[in-house]
Amino acid sequence: MADFFVGGDNKIDFQDLMGHRVHEILLVASPYDAFILEEDGHLTEQILTEYIGMNFNYAPRVTTVSTGYQAMKIIKKKKFDLIILMLRIEDQDPISLGKKIKDSYPKKPVILLAFDETELKQLPNSISPKSINRVFIWSGDAIVFPAIIKYIEDRKNAKLDIINGDVRSILLIEDSPRMYSVLLPLIYKEIMYQTKNLVNRSLSQSQRLLHLRGRPKILLTPNYETAQTFFKQYKKNMIGVISDVRFPRKGKKYSEAGLDFAKWARKIDPSIPILLQSTQKENEYMANEVNADFLHKNSPTLLNDLQDFMNNNFGFGDFIFRLPNREEVGKATTIEEFVKGIEEIPLESLLFHANNHHF
Repeated sequence: MADFFVGGDNKIDFQDLMGHRVHEILLVASPYDAFILEEDGHLTEQILTEYIGMNFNYAPRVTTVSTGYQAMKIIKKKKFDLIILMLRIEDQDPISLGKKIKDSYPKKPVILLAFDETELKQLPNSISPKSINRVFIWSGDAIVFPAIIKYIEDRKNAKLDIINGDVRSILLIEDSPRMYSVLLPLIYKEIMYQTKNLVNRSLSQSQRLLHLRGRPKILLTPNYETAQTFFKQYKKNMIGVISDVRFPRKGKKYSEAGLDFAKWARKIDPSIPILLQSTQKENEYMANEVNADFLHKNSPTLLNDLQDFMNNNFGFGDFIFRLPNREEVGKATTIEEFVKGIEEIPLESLLFHANNHHF
């Protein structure tokens, strides 16, 4: 198995990455909600299918209980890596249960899962991380479950894997549960597909699975301040930013938060790929101001457009050699073609890519 090295004598193996994994999940849901998830969504079967499809060599086990009392009882007996609460719990509301869990187990990740956005209107405007870490929306597709699991794993593993393991990262700034519940599964699926294609096919199956641990981490945050913290901490390993235009800054929704963040990030790294997205088409001019791409959230081709942006800007797929005017002068599909291309392309193309950190 190949080793890779980081700074001086610190040697990191692929097997050292992703030290925190989610193996056991506790789902707290009413019998009706559990029935909907299992019968309508074929939850267990789809989670297994999604994990196999995304080339993970393990799938978490889900334990289901219907009351807060049962949840607290079983948590004392068994170690769970993730707790998912549905809105309709028989004996108490999910926020109170989340707080009770957090009071006893402060580092235990607790996710609230709703069937649609209308259900969220029952909740207070702001939910404290002392009760719920993040809210997700179930849209009838079990692909959201691997995304929730990967989100939790990435937050737990980010510091060690990115800084010590030199793994790449993607910053996603989005405060709408509906939107990030759609975006995260797509981004993870695309990352796994592209990472799988980059892994040397001469390696054994077990070695390929280990190399997949080196995939980029996705750092999701709903607010300006945490986004700045992530960017400053991981800027050397960040391959791109996907950001909403309007999201909280200093505790209040701000209509130009995405524009301000893009301007700030550009001062630190002028070449980093940035995608601004909004439900308002007129905000495209904001993206042009900071040389960022723009995505209209209501576009029928939203997911395809996001996929294209990732492929063209995050170093996935073929490497296209270009001149400063974006004219294509070569293409590399393999490392051998890449080396040959560097030797043959015009000097101005080489300088263009080097100055913009494309390599």
